[in-house]
Amino acid sequence: MKLYANLKYLFIISIIFINISCEDFLDKSPDMGITDDEVFKNYDSVLGLLDRCYNLLDNFHGYDKCKNGRTHIGTISDEFASLWNNAEAIPVNNGYWLASDITNFEIGVDGNRNGTSIWKAYQGLRIANKVISSIDRVHNLTETELNNILGQAYFFRAWFYFQLIKRYGGMPIFDKYYMGDGTEDLPRKTYHESSEWMVTDLDKAIDMLPEEWDEKNTGRPTMLAAMAVKSMAQLYDASPLMQNDLNTIEVKDYDANRAKLAAQSAYKVIECIENNSQTQYKLMGYDEQDLDKKRQIYKNIFYWPAPPYTQPEYIWYNRIQDGQTTFNYDRYIRCFWMPYELTGGNVGNDQIVYNAPTQNMVEMFEKKGVDDLYYPIDDNNAGYDLQSYYENRDPRFYNNILRPGEAWCKDNNGNTVYITTYYEGSMYKTTRDDKTSNKRFQTGYLCKKFMWPECNQWEVGYSINRVITVYIRVAQIYLDFAEAAFEATQNAKAQIEGCGSLTAEQAINKVRNRIGVTNLPDYIVSDPQKFREAYRRERAVELMFENNRWWDIRRWMIAHELFKDQYPIKGINAVPNDYNVPIGEMTFNYSVVDVKPEQRIFEMRNYWYPFSINDVAGLNNLVQNPGW
Repeated sequence: MKLYANLKYLFIISIIFINISCEDFLDKSPDMGITDDEVFKNYDSVLGLLDRCYNLLDNFHGYDKCKNGRTHIGTISDEFASLWNNAEAIPVNNGYWLASDITNFEIGVDGNRNGTSIWKAYQGLRIANKVISSIDRVHNLTETELNNILGQAYFFRAWFYFQLIKRYGGMPIFDKYYMGDGTEDLPRKTYHESSEWMVTDLDKAIDMLPEEWDEKNTGRPTMLAAMAVKSMAQLYDASPLMQNDLNTIEVKDYDANRAKLAAQSAYKVIECIENNSQTQYKLMGYDEQDLDKKRQIYKNIFYWPAPPYTQPEYIWYNRIQDGQTTFNYDRYIRCFWMPYELTGGNVGNDQIVYNAPTQNMVEMFEKKGVDDLYYPIDDNNAGYDLQSYYENRDPRFYNNILRPGEAWCKDNNGNTVYITTYYEGSMYKTTRDDKTSNKRFQTGYLCKKFMWPECNQWEVGYSINRVITVYIRVAQIYLDFAEAAFEATQNAKAQIEGCGSLTAEQAINKVRNRIGVTNLPDYIVSDPQKFREAYRRERAVELMFENNRWWDIRRWMIAHELFKDQYPIKGINAVPNDYNVPIGEMTFNYSVVDVKPEQRIFEMRNYWYPFSINDVAGLNNLVQNPGW
């Protein structure tokens, strides 16, 4: 079956049967069994069609959302190890992405696309094009109503198109509502051509979208959201991978001119945030001097008691979240982050934690030296010592990671419950069995970034905080600017035309300082190679587990180097020096270990996702990506 004809069928079915969210602005969606004349009758009815796009946005904090089961996207990068034998990431990590068993996670093949990010992106494109092509049929729209509709439609068309090109590379220009009559068999464009067309949609959205929505409509894209997506898209367009044409996959340099455009766009976002005292956006904790208070505010970026329903650091996010009931949210916690001892899972797969942070990520966090400045752990000034490994680390380490022997919560009797991922500890043994060849291995760590201690089987505090999926937050804009400004000039102290006095160095230091980490040392700032390593390390730490790392290591074209060893994913083996003392008094002997059988087979062809064999065979103009 031809790709676009098949997609036509999928789009129609999806529009009829997508579940409607309980959010107020999604409740307006009309019955999709009605005619086009009724859909485009008035503002509310056409908005109901467009609002279906919100159901197609990825939700990384929902149990079984996207049909990804119990797998986090970080398990195909170096952020997490998969501790479940049936994790959908495992066949992806075997490298051959056209295999028939890669059905539900990221790639999707043939008829099993339903639920993947790719499948939903095609649906979103079709809905946006339907609205754009038929908006003239709606009578009596005010100028504000017209801008609200078209601004969102152009934004969504750009957003869903971006989801395709960052996976496949250049795509055809999907600027029409195709009917499945053969005219949709279009030639692919280069990544640059695709990105440039996408940016024209974002420019339209910027001109049409409001600066803010009323409280009932919180979560719709704003003018600033469109500006932020534009700056991110331009940074991708400037990146090494995107300098390849449709026939090559070679390690390239950045495009300096495109990087300059990305820096200028990011600066416009920063300027809006910093120069408008009325703006709702800011780096949370930046103005606070007390470190403990900074840590509290920083923690609330990732979870907080509601209301409010969002946070000042969120620019573009998914307001929808699963109800945090004792089924939805405690199952999410069990299946993503915490073992059964903490959450009360009873049998089978619920007993284990499915995604364990890696030693690879832990090594990204800097360490405070004797001079109270922070340094990479491989710097002599850091005083690195594996046996005092967790002392004086970047405060974000303590926000993101639970380590062996750490106190976590209280049980029914008021006793402290500890993280027992050390050697022969109960959480270690839950997932690791050296006698079983196919058993997944514990890394020694658990994810803390989106968790609060009350999420346990005793207190059952699953609903006391709110967690939502964030696509772009303020810190990312500063990091995007730092990368783009540096790659445009190869000078961290250089000022870019149109970017005021802000430099790459200053942008990174703002992100570091707001959590209490000192400025980058001068010797790193003055060395282009070390500064590139620094902004990439900073990005890995600040945006850890937030659906950025996988795309970053691909666009930077470093994934084949990161994963060149047989066992590139590392963990920590913490062996108690004395098993007879209480856990809270234990000390450990640490060693870094390979996490077997965790694989990351990544060849040059894996930088772009493949089209299915049937798609390539059925379309004359669809060029398969190199190596597939």
